Amino acid sequence: MQERQASFHFLLVFVLFLSYSSTGQSRGQRFISDNNKKYYYSDTAGVTQSYISYFGDIFTTPDLETIDGKIINPSALKGKTVFYNFWFVTCRPCVAEIPTLNKLAEKYQSDSTVFIAISFDNEARIKEFIQKRPFNFALASLPQDTVDSIKRISFYPFTAIMNKNGKLVFALFGRSPGKNTDEDLFKLLDDQLQKTISLMPLHPPD
Repeated sequence: MQERQASFHFLLVFVLFLSYSSTGQSRGQRFISDNNKKYYYSDTAGVTQSYISYFGDIFTTPDLETIDGKIINPSALKGKTVFYNFWFVTCRPCVAEIPTLNKLAEKYQSDSTVFIAISFDNEARIKEFIQKRPFNFALASLPQDTVDSIKRISFYPFTAIMNKNGKLVFALFGRSPGKNTDEDLFKLLDDQLQKTISLMPLHPPD
């Protein structure tokens, strides 16, 4: 069952690649369609505005238990910048971006900035994976339907950045093709984190 799910999601990633490619080299014209919704991609803002226009800027996760037994309660994340990544172990674009994500976590992880990766893979499979490919995020496993209800789109990998008020300020899914994909991804996410972390909360967390 899990292998079938992984194959299905890899197909979605592949379709996303074609969606990027079919728009040619016009960087301002790229879009991705998913579940009858069209997402416009910006080189500096990902799909943030399109995502918020469909779903709003509230991004809710349940209590999470990491694979090393720690509990992450949403209330404990108030007042913090939170970087979410959704992935699974047989998603090649997801795995390809892990070194870039690790660099970001090394640069920014602190008491006020949290990095969380969520997968529908079970804990045993994630633990086996990270023995060969370290992923320096807090790693959590959730059922497939729960993951779908959180991210609300089909594509992987999916990244979301939340500001200190708990509002979604950045959304990105997939990896666009290009010669400098890793460098471009790092610069994009680095810029977004710097901007988000530098902003003070508009009001004190509840």
